[in-house]
Amino acid sequence: MRWVLFAALVTACGASNKPVATDQAFDCRDRSVSYLATHTMAGPEVGVQMDCKEHGPRILTWRTDASGKRTEKSRAISTDLFDKIWNQIDATGWPNMQDCTGSGKNDDPVYQFMVADDQNHASFSCQARDMPYPYNDISDPLQLAASSGGQQ
Repeated sequence: MRWVLFAALVTACGASNKPVATDQAFDCRDRSVSYLATHTMAGPEVGVQMDCKEHGPRILTWRTDASGKRTEKSRAISTDLFDKIWNQIDATGWPNMQDCTGSGKNDDPVYQFMVADDQNHASFSCQARDMPYPYNDISDPLQLAASSGGQQ
């Protein structure tokens, strides 16, 4: 009996790369969205990515320091949260978005966006300290999900 209890405890506490699912009918559709910001005070590059193809729904964040060392954190998110964030981003009309003029100030960060699903792919950039609409409707939900531990 102790062995069964120990095995169950080890299994329950072990790290898992499996998606956190609440809906068994989740359809990934190869959806992914990311932004990376370069030339920031926080380091040469910071980024956030949400995807579902390889590891199930997840949020990946990274930071590259001045020496080029990259630090990443990844965690699973629920299918419900993934779909909620995706719906906000999808409402921007991202397949039709292009580079924005932004602030035009050389010392402002440059954001590079990449958004894709099984039917479309788009890549565009914007240089601004504060992201203008509708670009902020992509960066803000990603940043909120990355910094809030999965709650939105």
